[in-house]
Amino acid sequence: MNKEELRKIFNQKKQKTDPKTLKIIDGFMNATFNEFQNWFKMEKFIKGCHYCGTSNEKSFELYQLQRTGLRPDATRGGKRGKRLELDRKDPFKSYDDLDNVVWCCYWCNNAKSNFFTAEEFMLVAKAIGEAIKKII
Repeated sequence: MNKEELRKIFNQKKQKTDPKTLKIIDGFMNATFNEFQNWFKMEKFIKGCHYCGTSNEKSFELYQLQRTGLRPDATRGGKRGKRLELDRKDPFKSYDDLDNVVWCCYWCNNAKSNFFTAEEFMLVAKAIGEAIKKII
């Protein structure tokens, strides 16, 4: 992953307000790009989803199955699912606590939402990972 791609991910994850609902969308508030860049380790990214193990490449394959009509679209119109996403292991902590941030696939991120902690979600993630392996 090059610096420009990493910066794009960081910028997309900054806290913002949804203009339609005026709801605050959690994200980075105080962490800087340099801190995020120092946090990033290619080895962790390559390992794939923190929860189910799905790789970035497999995430893109699943995305493509949906975009081509081979699977129903669950990517919110193609806006998510192309690559691994950032998740907070503990949803009560901020994204600015980079020790709390992990890479995860869209399917785990969507299912975990802000309800489960990482530990609570692991049983669900195992099932998601097994289902994804059967699909691909």
